[in-house]
Amino acid sequence: MRSAPQGLVEMDDRESVKADDRYSVEAVVTEEGLDDLEEAWNRLSASSDSPNVFATYGWFRAWLQRLMADEGRERLQPYVLAIKREGAIVGIAPLVRRVVSRFGFRVRKLEFLTHHADYNDLVLGGDRVVLTAAVIRFLLRGADQWEFIDLRDMHESLGGAGIIENSAAHAGLQYQRLHEEEPCPYLPIGRDLADATKKLSAHERSTLRRRKELAIQAGLRTRIIENPERESGLLDKLIAVDRQKELHRVTPSFIAAYPEVFRALMDDLGTKGLLYVGLLESGDRPVAFQFGFRCGNKLWDYAKAYDRSFARFAPGTLLLTAVLEFGVNQGYSEYDFLRGEDTYKTVWSTGNHRRVRYLIWNRSLMSRLGAFAYFKLHLGRR
Repeated sequence: MRSAPQGLVEMDDRESVKADDRYSVEAVVTEEGLDDLEEAWNRLSASSDSPNVFATYGWFRAWLQRLMADEGRERLQPYVLAIKREGAIVGIAPLVRRVVSRFGFRVRKLEFLTHHADYNDLVLGGDRVVLTAAVIRFLLRGADQWEFIDLRDMHESLGGAGIIENSAAHAGLQYQRLHEEEPCPYLPIGRDLADATKKLSAHERSTLRRRKELAIQAGLRTRIIENPERESGLLDKLIAVDRQKELHRVTPSFIAAYPEVFRALMDDLGTKGLLYVGLLESGDRPVAFQFGFRCGNKLWDYAKAYDRSFARFAPGTLLLTAVLEFGVNQGYSEYDFLRGEDTYKTVWSTGNHRRVRYLIWNRSLMSRLGAFAYFKLHLGRR
């Protein structure tokens, strides 16, 4: 038997199979093997009709390194599926394989990498139906490599979720479809800031104007940074503000908890024009920030924090209006708050994007027992 390229498992191990006459699928199961996917993965992400930061190579690599260190390589490894046609990579399924224990059952679970992603998806550069079917057929043929599959946080309206359901059903796999509890509120940006704020009441608009005036009088300014990777020391400043959350015992810090991840994201995604940072500054010192993504013609709000000694100015609202004005000027069509039902999101948003989750298991006894233990008992207690 010929040797497999580094990071790929041969067909004899049920991890490289023919989906049909046109496509083959290979599973990359090592960190070294991921390096060979970077160029093709970036190409597919850049050409996607529905750009998704959470499905990029840069996102996957940054979080994989951190989570493998946290969880241990014996419990977490990449299981990225590369779909090929005539030797060229035309699709990526950015999965990992985790070993989990539930109620005495030790099972291998295939899933998207991290719950820190609000929207998960496959990265496909062709016919989504055909390429998704290739992935599902591969997973079915390699069913001895996993006990169940957990595909969380898939954007319901983009079509990929429904195609997975149809492909699983056609392949004869058992599955369960669930709606994720937290929606992702959004707001159309419109032609000017008045369009974006028209949902606000007259009193809320008056309060917003008054806070802007007070902020100006106090010497505060807002600034949108389109290339945050170029601003020296910016991440350290964000971390300093983020740590204020823990000091005031409000919520745990996030960027400060994963500094190496966000440094890698700034270095990779920033150079691709996929990031923005909104700052509220007092002099040259940030007192609030919003760290977000630029995905096609949409702005995504991801992480924020502020110094609570400036709470009277409503820093989050000031930054939100600054980002919306930036969106108007740059021609963006939508502002996505991402998941969560915080009060301020309800005040501003005009609709919700829904997300779905697919739980898939195979015909083996261990898979069915593991599915029962995990799906029925674990999920039933949530």
